[in-house]
Amino acid sequence: MNRDIAKQLYDAEPSSPLYVAINRVLVKNDPNLMSMMKQASSKMCLTTALTPGFSGFDLMKQLGACPMGMRWGASTDMGTELSHIWIDQMTYWNSVEAHELFHETFEDVVVDTCARCGEVLLEGPEEPVYRIVYSNLPKLISNNQWLKKSAVGDTSGYAIDSGETVSVLATHRVKPGKEDEFEQGEIETLNLLMESPGMVGFQILKRIGLSTLGSGHATVESLLEDLKDSSGSKLKRTAEVWEGYTLPAEYLVMVEWESLQYAQSKMPHVNVKPKLLYVHGKNVLDNCLHMPNVRISNSMFSEQTHREVLSDVFANK
Repeated sequence: MNRDIAKQLYDAEPSSPLYVAINRVLVKNDPNLMSMMKQASSKMCLTTALTPGFSGFDLMKQLGACPMGMRWGASTDMGTELSHIWIDQMTYWNSVEAHELFHETFEDVVVDTCARCGEVLLEGPEEPVYRIVYSNLPKLISNNQWLKKSAVGDTSGYAIDSGETVSVLATHRVKPGKEDEFEQGEIETLNLLMESPGMVGFQILKRIGLSTLGSGHATVESLLEDLKDSSGSKLKRTAEVWEGYTLPAEYLVMVEWESLQYAQSKMPHVNVKPKLLYVHGKNVLDNCLHMPNVRISNSMFSEQTHREVLSDVFANK
């Protein structure tokens, strides 16, 4: 895409209360993955939390793929079949600049973390940056907490944590000029889907760029300077975030369910329940350039501050 067009599109994006950077890697489906990720990520999680503008995270591990769009070889639970799986480390920020500042300040920690995972890494890291178009994700609390809040009539914005929640992640690429129609259609579809048992909530993200430092890519000159003396040198990005703006527009739609069983049996309602299909088919699928790519993941560990912020912002929308 022409750089001038990318800059114009980026600048024209509406402001958002929070932005999401998703550091994405394809790794070997190793039984010791959970332990490895916790050890490798502990220091990076601490440095991230200390960065101004940070508002929460969710580290998600792929379980399988949704068998939608005639992909009959797919299954929601392929944990023992897939040789490699996607890991999505989602971090929430109050600005794109805050996220980039983290990488400029603590890039040595990020590089060290990635190096620890080299034995299982096949592809990545790649870190696209998204604007939150809409969010309806409640904060998850325990049964005991729910009862206490229910007793005082204060359960708005909360849901009981089943301990088995999973998320369906669907990537859509939308025809130019149809973004607004797609967004409104997806919001209407998912609000209708909320009537299905087991659905917890959803959020819609629009990709607005790419972090090159977050993708493990820096200028050769800054790499050489760092090799000579890392005491004061900083790695420098090869491009600005906005230069990774995509056209056609790319959206990530995330739908959270109480369990894998609910996700498997109720997510297809968007294509088979008449009330939903009329909206989803006409305003969502008809505006896509291809069938959405759909996978399913669960959370390895998370921090939910972003849910509180987003719940307040989108409560009346």
